[in-house]
Amino acid sequence: MASNMGIPEKKTDTLLYIIIVCCIIAFPVIVLAGYTLEMTADKNGNIQIFEAIGSISEYMTASNLGNAFTAVLKGSGLTRNSCVLAFFASLIAIMYRLVGNGKRYHRRGVEHGSARWGNRQEKGIIADTTKAGFYNNVICASDVFLVLDRKVREKNEAAEEKDKKKKKGSRKKKSPSKLTGTDISIKDVMGAGREAEKIKPMLNLNMIILGGSGTGKSRFFVKPNLLQCNTSFVVTDPSGELVESCGKMLMRHGYEIRVFNLNDMKHSSNYNPFHYLRDSTGEINSNNVIKMINVFMTNTKAEGMSGGEQFWDDATRLLLSSLCFLLIETGTEEEQNFTGVLDLIHKAKVIEGREEEKSELDLMFDKRKEAAPKALSVQYYEEFKQAAGKTMQSILISTTTKLQYFKLENVRNLTHADNIRLETLGDKPTALFIVIPSTDTTYNFLAAMMYTQLFDTLYDRAINYYHGRLPVHVRFILDEFANVGKIPDFEKVLATCRKFEISAQVILQNISQLKRLYEKSWEELPGNCDTLIYLGGKDQFTNEYLSKELGKETIDQLSINQTKGKQGSSSYNNAIMGRELATIDELTTMDNNNCIVMVRGLYPFFTNKFNLSEHPRYSELGEEWKPDTEKGETASDNPYVYYLDRYVETQSETEFIDFSEFIDTGDTLNADTLKLRFVTSDDNGAEIEQFDSIMSDIPAEIRQRLEHCTELYCTA
Repeated sequence: MASNMGIPEKKTDTLLYIIIVCCIIAFPVIVLAGYTLEMTADKNGNIQIFEAIGSISEYMTASNLGNAFTAVLKGSGLTRNSCVLAFFASLIAIMYRLVGNGKRYHRRGVEHGSARWGNRQEKGIIADTTKAGFYNNVICASDVFLVLDRKVREKNEAAEEKDKKKKKGSRKKKSPSKLTGTDISIKDVMGAGREAEKIKPMLNLNMIILGGSGTGKSRFFVKPNLLQCNTSFVVTDPSGELVESCGKMLMRHGYEIRVFNLNDMKHSSNYNPFHYLRDSTGEINSNNVIKMINVFMTNTKAEGMSGGEQFWDDATRLLLSSLCFLLIETGTEEEQNFTGVLDLIHKAKVIEGREEEKSELDLMFDKRKEAAPKALSVQYYEEFKQAAGKTMQSILISTTTKLQYFKLENVRNLTHADNIRLETLGDKPTALFIVIPSTDTTYNFLAAMMYTQLFDTLYDRAINYYHGRLPVHVRFILDEFANVGKIPDFEKVLATCRKFEISAQVILQNISQLKRLYEKSWEELPGNCDTLIYLGGKDQFTNEYLSKELGKETIDQLSINQTKGKQGSSSYNNAIMGRELATIDELTTMDNNNCIVMVRGLYPFFTNKFNLSEHPRYSELGEEWKPDTEKGETASDNPYVYYLDRYVETQSETEFIDFSEFIDTGDTLNADTLKLRFVTSDDNGAEIEQFDSIMSDIPAEIRQRLEHCTELYCTA
């Protein structure tokens, strides 16, 4: 791997090295040559050239080297002078290189910057493009990949050692990997980064992908990586285009598909944030409760809130905390949702002039205080009750306004229960598509809450259930990240997720979006991502940021001065100066087929975007399906058409059935415990008939509805 501090050698440096080496090698030769000349001289000291040449074989031997050096020590003129000359020539060259040249030109060739584009050899450090290794990679560009092979590599190395022992002496190595082509097992593809000899510590797989509209963020990055089928995926899917294109393909490769659809809530799995407020042991995690409320408040906050309005925001947060804790501490599973919070607020009444008169909600908290005086719900509610009558009325109205979304039937049905099972995403190959509207961000606070709880839940799962690492790596592909909403402490998540087998790829149109969403900590997010991919764009701030990140290179500048006239002259001047590796205008006008990939520890790569049509599984995408007219197929027969019913568990619905003629309970019954409730005593203590006999008396139409509903509201 090339070092960023590498200094290219100049011609002068090379010449000095040659002189030093030659002097060292030639030293004994010079000594022997001088000794030979002296031995063949006549009585007057005159050198007999022809006689000396004829005597070379006699005197120029290794055995005479000692005699030659003895002659030097005795001070023989010619031999001594030859040796002294060779010695001082070597000494001068060494001193010039180490003392003079080293001090003056310690950064020769990179005085103004050492930036350059990475080469093919450096790309090979991070990528495994063999047939077996291709599906173990995260695709960055046409020839830049990041390896996912922590476990696979260990397995292959062990197999190689075994193969070597069986076939000693064989020069030809056979690939021991059984993971070839489409036969690769996702269970074997685990881990993050690459334990390469030249890159330590391992790279994380966190990425920032920047690209303006039309630069191919989905086509050149998201879809190719979904086609890899090498991890579990959590994908932000604007308008549902990705689940339409890739859902069927992922199912074919053993994936379980889940869809949280804010664009069409009737075709969505249920998500209840309250379901994830307990840890793996079943204990209430108070931090998760506070975090859930903070995410909700942050992402439903009106822009441009003044300091005076901040008081109402804080007061609303306080009341919500007390109500949420009360539901978790005392409420049934059916009551623990945001609809239940809204019902509690309706029980709080403050009448002007009669502030000391207790409401139904006050009585509930009094009862809770008797049972658990130090409960968090009680503490928060007592702080809320310190407000005056009119102020308390305003807080109640403000909180009700915040919860207005949960009055809508679609939102209420979406969040009243949970069947999306976020905690299991790292257990087996799973793809969760979070479908958000392209333009309407009204309900995107639910997506922000889900992402926050996803990270917390997977962290807890990895630590307490799997003792450190998830068995299947989970990749968050966060397309249109700026529209998802603000995730609290996201920069800390990026800094710690690698060790739990989690990574995040943040996809943005420009850096300005990130700066606007995370005002104080936006610079930390790219700092915690070892890879940055730039697909192109015209945003001025983004191009300035990238130009600075790429750095400067040192170039030679030739200046030519010419004067005209009878005595015209010209002069040439060479100078060394710095230049941005990519200027702002070069980034702005970059070809749409090109991209820039920056990987920590390597020089940046200027290369081509990945060609989706060249992926081996390209034909499995939905948009590539073509009807077979000979078989009578039409476009309506496309098996990849966006039928979410194929991927989504049927959303549980609420049925309102009058059972007063059959059972007099005045209560809410859960479908799972319905039979038990029927065979227990009624309010009067009388024994109710057996379940089967009662069901036989219920009309068939109601019985059929009963089989498909989750909750039964029995009215007296």
